[in-house]
Amino acid sequence: MMASNSALDTNPQMFVSPAGERRGSKVLSRPLVAIAFSLHACLALAAQIEVGEIVSGHPFRKYSVVDSLNRKINFFISESPDAAPMLPLTVFVQGTGCSSHFRQDNGRISTGIGRLMYEVFNGRAKVLIVEKPGVELFDDQGERPMQEACRPAFFVEHTLDRWAEAIAASIRAAHTLASVDGTSTLVVGHSEGGMVAVRVSNALAAVTHVASLAGGGPNHLYTVAEYIRGQDLDPERLVFDCWDQVQKDPQSTTKFCFDHPFRHLSGFYRTSLTHECLRSKAQLYLVHGSEDVQNSVDGFDMMRAELAAAGRNAVFERLKGADHALNLPGQVTPEGLVTVFGRLAGWFLGE
Repeated sequence: MMASNSALDTNPQMFVSPAGERRGSKVLSRPLVAIAFSLHACLALAAQIEVGEIVSGHPFRKYSVVDSLNRKINFFISESPDAAPMLPLTVFVQGTGCSSHFRQDNGRISTGIGRLMYEVFNGRAKVLIVEKPGVELFDDQGERPMQEACRPAFFVEHTLDRWAEAIAASIRAAHTLASVDGTSTLVVGHSEGGMVAVRVSNALAAVTHVASLAGGGPNHLYTVAEYIRGQDLDPERLVFDCWDQVQKDPQSTTKFCFDHPFRHLSGFYRTSLTHECLRSKAQLYLVHGSEDVQNSVDGFDMMRAELAAAGRNAVFERLKGADHALNLPGQVTPEGLVTVFGRLAGWFLGE
């Protein structure tokens, strides 16, 4: 979307930690048959999981699993002490862009918002982060447009449905681990990731809690048009004329609007955060800043009204003065986000 200028989106603020250590047949009743099939499925999934090493200097271990689209999905889960009890699962979904969760500079590895969640939850929950299919470890988009920075494979893979399945597959795999309590799972997304997070809850019933941070409300055509209008430009020509072209070649990965290929737009722009929230059975926590110039708070207000009219309960936070990174006046990234994560932790954990 047009949130590509956000410090928390395509070029997230990175947080560096000091170097750390690497470390005879029977007829079964229907309920028993269901349990047997379920156990078989779990064992089959567990057999597909590859366990990798801990990321040097960070509390995340790498895992891989094959998803329903036969893709190898790489994800990372925070480590906990061997004697720790089973912990609930939290998942962070980043916004637009093709950067890895991890960066490397002169041999030093840094990471971003997933590490923030780990620090805020402080051993009370596991944290899972998923690499976008088509992104490789240490890829760094930086300030470059996606057309210049991203791999061709990313443009093929990064559709709403395919990205949501990658996250869902990672959660399903995580739920088979002995250290994870699969009865309670929170998925949090920022900006474009907010809608993805809610879509994941619609694809996976095991997701019990979802939070969208600065995710808007209406479909992204509205969001982009409002952003363009705010720049004193013509949305009719720059947004809706371009959308007309998308309809003619919706699966193209070489034609672009708003720095996204037509294939991406034809999926992400046909739904909305509002629509996904109305479908979701999970508990919802929705946050937006009143001074968000990349994703107008007007869309959030529209969504709140639509959800209220449909009788859909949610926690709503309209943060007066906050920007797209959820910083209040006087705060600098990532202070605003850390504060919101603190409230999310209390909500999810019932504290």
